Amino acid sequence: DLAIALAMTDVKGDRSLRPSKQKPHQDYYLKIVEEKTSGIVVRGAKTHISDSPVSNELLVMPSRAMQEDDRDYAVCFAIPVNTKGITLICTEADTKEPGNYFDYPISSSVYINDALVIFDDVFVPYERIFMQKEWPFSGDAAYMFGNFHRLSAETYKAVELEILVGAAVLMARYNGLERISHIQDKLAWLVQYCEAIEILGRSACEHCVSEPELDLVYPNPMIANIAKLYFADNWHQATKYVQDIAGGIVATVPSAKDFLNPETHSILEKYFGGKSGIPTEHRLKIIKLIKDLTSTYQDVLAIHAEGSLAAQKLSIFSLADFERYEAAAKRAARIDDGTTHPLYSQLPEFPQRILE
Repeated sequence: DLAIALAMTDVKGDRSLRPSKQKPHQDYYLKIVEEKTSGIVVRGAKTHISDSPVSNELLVMPSRAMQEDDRDYAVCFAIPVNTKGITLICTEADTKEPGNYFDYPISSSVYINDALVIFDDVFVPYERIFMQKEWPFSGDAAYMFGNFHRLSAETYKAVELEILVGAAVLMARYNGLERISHIQDKLAWLVQYCEAIEILGRSACEHCVSEPELDLVYPNPMIANIAKLYFADNWHQATKYVQDIAGGIVATVPSAKDFLNPETHSILEKYFGGKSGIPTEHRLKIIKLIKDLTSTYQDVLAIHAEGSLAAQKLSIFSLADFERYEAAAKRAARIDDGTTHPLYSQLPEFPQRILE
């Protein structure tokens, strides 16, 4: 089967300037530089494009709403990754030791392989173009992608959180601290965080939104954005709790080479033991798992992958039903200003007194 990577995020340049106003050049956002009888020529760069080096096709789309002056940047198309003029510069892997599952249980198994994708005057035939300078629809395309992308974040992050919470529970047990009250408080918080993401993700699917004229069904945008924001905004609190439970050994733990070295193995086996009955190797493996899960890469990924915190907050604000909230408050405050609401106007007056 063919593999497809979606190339959306532009390198942006000066974030305070629109695509067509960038300095010293206007290639920070992918744009159309020439229109021919059989297609267009594009130039620019897309960044953070996950799995693009191992994909067959790139689905390229705008990353934001455009104005009329930005119409050259309103472009969407599909193109083979090996097309002339496309260059991929890959992100360095998080581990230098592939297959070392003792020291890098996550990063040796999972490598997203992001890349900077450069389009150096790349020709795109018309039959592969979905949007060409229709700038009013640029924001709609980016918005709809975001609806699905937020949910994709919640699906894999729910699983990641189960691993993180499990590591915290095992570390507490291996250290003999599972009955200490402040440890239990942290574990309880981690559990509610994990379960809340699972529930919100499911809710975004169960309360999906449909577009009957298009036969399109997509995740509930409000719930999906709340789920992603809740995950990202609390990730550092979660890793702080896990690292606090684990202790400073997460930063200073020796490598597998030392533990497996016949000359040092018995020393590490003796002094890195924890609770009686727990193999030292098991304790070290959980320490390594926590180190891998709470790395700088994971910290940044949690905040910015699938959209920044600001992006989720903007979406939540724009989707908010403020009229419903206002109607609820007016009813409770007994304010009659002549406005009506389809829900609250049908309800009886707010209770006049508490019945005895």
